[in-house]
Amino acid sequence: MRKNVMIRLTSVQRDESGEDEKISLETPGIYGEEDGYSFVTYEETGLAGLEGTTTKLVCYPRRAVLSRSGNFLYEQEYVVGKTMKSYYDTPMGPLDLIVTTKEFTNTVVNGNGKIRIVYDVELDGIFKHLNEIIIDVWEDIWKSEMSLKN
Repeated sequence: MRKNVMIRLTSVQRDESGEDEKISLETPGIYGEEDGYSFVTYEETGLAGLEGTTTKLVCYPRRAVLSRSGNFLYEQEYVVGKTMKSYYDTPMGPLDLIVTTKEFTNTVVNGNGKIRIVYDVELDGIFKHLNEIIIDVWEDIWKSEMSLKN
């Protein structure tokens, strides 16, 4: 099953001094369900600095995997209580990331709900930040109706 959806991405990053930086944007995307997992996928925009990149978040019952393809190449697994290392290939050069997942919840059913991931991220041993990603998903009724007419 696949549906046209709208996705609101909210990212909160807290630095060592406790200051929060919050970024939020909305974009159209696709929601789908397969055997044992669900996913959302969308095209990144220039607003996020990731233009030319497709992002896909696959949610399993106890973990999530975020992957990016295109101008930025990245794959990160989020498992609560686990520390995972990943490699982020950007046009400016590669980065090594270490991510420790604190929380993961997914309430999306049939293209409506919320995904939330809270994690610490460390970049090349330089800094460590607490990040929170909130992904609100809702069915794009207008686009779904248009695709049924075609």
